[in-house]
Amino acid sequence: MLNFKSTKRLVDIDLIVCDDFLEHYHFTMLKKSMADVDWEYRPGISIEDEGDPRLYYGFSCGILDKLDGPKNYDMELRYHKLIAGLNERVMRLFNFDSTSRCRLDMTTYRGPEPLVFAPHVDLDGEHYTSIFYIEESDAPTIIYNEMLMEGDVPKDMELTEKQRIEPKPNRLVVFKGNYVHTGMCPTTTANRILVNSNFRRFDPDAVVESSDDQYDDYDYDDA
Repeated sequence: MLNFKSTKRLVDIDLIVCDDFLEHYHFTMLKKSMADVDWEYRPGISIEDEGDPRLYYGFSCGILDKLDGPKNYDMELRYHKLIAGLNERVMRLFNFDSTSRCRLDMTTYRGPEPLVFAPHVDLDGEHYTSIFYIEESDAPTIIYNEMLMEGDVPKDMELTEKQRIEPKPNRLVVFKGNYVHTGMCPTTTANRILVNSNFRRFDPDAVVESSDDQYDDYDYDDA
């Protein structure tokens, strides 16, 4: 686990957890901006027809989608601008070429019994996934040892846990996106809020030359 202050590029990534990923002021403004999010109800937060709709639901907000969109950052919205800055930092540090998709996810308390959502992968093909936690919660992300390059996870696929990551404010986890993974509902806290992003890397030896340095110079006070 890293306490993230380094600007050294990290290329050979399997799974890494970075604490204190954003500068304190950037994170504080991002957390405050969650009050502005236009959340949408999703009957299945991981996959469609996930289970009992009284339990297996969540809330999300699309930020960017280059696959099913086109949907790009709306720089008139404060939380879009702040998330763009977050993803730009991820891209630079991990040498990713592009952000394919990004959304906010929220699950809420359903009672004291643990509820695990459906195992899945976010995209087909080789990619990387990042999860950035906004709030502290007792609903971990579960990453399995098994990988899937395309399609849905078969119901009879035997899964073994690789790692559980506990949500902590300003914590980032980055991993090979083809690892099957899932999330849970909180059993003691009110909610679990995170930024879920997917990235591609076409040439691991190339250095990303960003065209989005404007995000680093953003005046958060004017948001």
